[in-house]
Amino acid sequence: MSVTGAATALGNTLSVLVDTGDLALGNTQTLNGAGRSESIITVNSASESLDSLATTFGNSATITTCCGTIDAVSEQTVGANASMTAISNVTADNWAFNPTSTATAVANAISYETWDGARITGWAGQTNNGSVFSEATLDAGFLADSATATATSIGNSANAGGENTTLDVDANQYNYGPNISAWTSISSANGEDVISTATATGNAYNIENAFGFAKVVSGQDNTAQIEAHSDVTLDLWEGWNASTAYAVANSTLASNIGSDLEITTIQYNDGGVDAYATFTGGTANGGVGDDNITDFVASATAFGNAVSGFVCATCGGGIAANNRQTNSGNINASTTITTGSGGAIIGTATAVGNSATYHTVEPGGH
Repeated sequence: MSVTGAATALGNTLSVLVDTGDLALGNTQTLNGAGRSESIITVNSASESLDSLATTFGNSATITTCCGTIDAVSEQTVGANASMTAISNVTADNWAFNPTSTATAVANAISYETWDGARITGWAGQTNNGSVFSEATLDAGFLADSATATATSIGNSANAGGENTTLDVDANQYNYGPNISAWTSISSANGEDVISTATATGNAYNIENAFGFAKVVSGQDNTAQIEAHSDVTLDLWEGWNASTAYAVANSTLASNIGSDLEITTIQYNDGGVDAYATFTGGTANGGVGDDNITDFVASATAFGNAVSGFVCATCGGGIAANNRQTNSGNINASTTITTGSGGAIIGTATAVGNSATYHTVEPGGH
C-alpha cells in the first residue's frame, strides 16, 4: 500500500516567467493573517511508500527569465498578528517502508533567477513580524529501509542567481517576530537509516551565480528567538542514522564560479539562538550482532550571524569583501545521547556568535 498526504497554505503569491525577453517588475505583498497547513496520516502499515508534506508560505514571489535581463524591486511584509505554521505527523501502528515527513513554514520568500540573461538588478525588502513554526514527526513500530523527518522554518528568505549573468542584487531583511521554531521527532521500536533534521533561520540570503560578475549587498537584522529541535528514539537500530538541529539568526551565502564576487554584509542579532539534538537508543544492529553499519550522529549547530563567500580562482574569480557583524543574543547548542550497547556514536555541539568565511580555490587546487 502506498500513502501520500499533502497540505499547502499560501498567502500572497507571485510567479513570473519570461521565456525570451527582458523583465522589469515592481512587487509589493502584505499579509496580516495566519497561515496553517496540516498533513496528518495514521495507518496500520505502508508497504510501498508513506509520504507526508505540509507547506506554508506567507508572501512568496518567483521571478525567472530564460534569456533576458531582470530589473526588479520587491517588498514583502508579514504583520505582527500573523503566524505561519506547517505540521506533518505520520503514524504507522505496525510498520512503514521508506516513510518521509516534511514540514516547511516561511513568512517571506523571494527568488530572482535568469539563465543566459545579461544581468539581474534586483532589490528585495523583507520584514517579518509574525511567528513561524514547523513540525515533522514519524512514529512507527518498525521503520524499514529508511525514514526521514525534515522541518524547516524561515522568517525571510531571498535567493538570486543564474548563469552567464551579471548580478547587482541587494536584500534588506528584518525579522522582528517573536520566534522561528522547527521541531522534528522520529520514534520507533526498530529502525534503520533514520534521518531527522530541524532547521530554523531568521534571515536567509543565498546567491549562486556562474560566469558573470556578482555584486551582493546584504543587510540583516533579527530580534526573534530562533529554535531548532531534533529528537530520535529507537529501541533497536542499525544503518547510518542522524539527528541534526541547525539554528541561525542571520545567514548570507554567496558563490560565484568563473568571475569575481564583491560582497558587502551588515548583520545584527539581538535574539537568542538555540539548537538541540537528541538520540535515545537501545541496542545497535537490532540485537543480532552482525557486521552491518551501525552509526549514529547527533549534531547541534547554532549561529548568531554567518557569512560565507566562495569563488573559483582557477575559473577566473576573486573576492572583495566588506563585513560587519554584531551579536548580542545568547547562542546555545546542545547534544544529548543516551543509548545501550553496540554501534558507533558521534555527538557534536557548536555555538558561534559571529562567523565569516571566504574561500577561493587557487591554481593547482589549493
